[in-house]
Amino acid sequence: MLDLSAAVQGFLLALGLFVCPGPKDVLVFREALLGRSRAVLVAISSGSDLVLIAVGVLGVSAALETFPSLQMLLQAAGVALLLGHAVHAACAASKGSSAVLVSATQEANGSWVRRLLVMSLGNPASWLDTVVILGSVGAALPSSASVTFSLGAVCASVVWFTAWVFLARGTSHWLTSPKSWQIVDAVTAMAMFGMALWLTKDLAALF
Repeated sequence: MLDLSAAVQGFLLALGLFVCPGPKDVLVFREALLGRSRAVLVAISSGSDLVLIAVGVLGVSAALETFPSLQMLLQAAGVALLLGHAVHAACAASKGSSAVLVSATQEANGSWVRRLLVMSLGNPASWLDTVVILGSVGAALPSSASVTFSLGAVCASVVWFTAWVFLARGTSHWLTSPKSWQIVDAVTAMAMFGMALWLTKDLAALF
């Protein structure tokens, strides 16, 4: 029997975490502006959250607390990932919107999908929300309630990313000038650099 109270708890807690945009949200917004498939964007974003929440509930959050060296390794890899995306966005901002549109055409083979998958599963900000916070809360519940809690959290992810993608599509008609695209990529680069800096400071505190 489904524990609806656990599902509601998972939904509200997850939604509260997801509505604060992070690096993955910035990347999803940018790809939505470029006209990527809404279904694919939501599927990758929420599907990765499903995987990470399940990983957390199954005990990886406890393992991260037990083995600080593993946590440091994951955060270091996350910093490198964020810096790579920041450089990519900064280069796009320096080239202007024409380069962005050419790049979007060239990435029709699915490289943008791989990039989003890497950001979704390797982004330490996503790990903090899903594996550490949601995973630890879900793992502390009885097994039946843990399942419904996780389902509620995943539903929140679907709701959030669906709304986020549609918001991006709704504002895309305002971004038709080269200057507007440069602003989008500049903001993306700053968000990635900022998160990388924050994680670097947090990583230094672990030593």
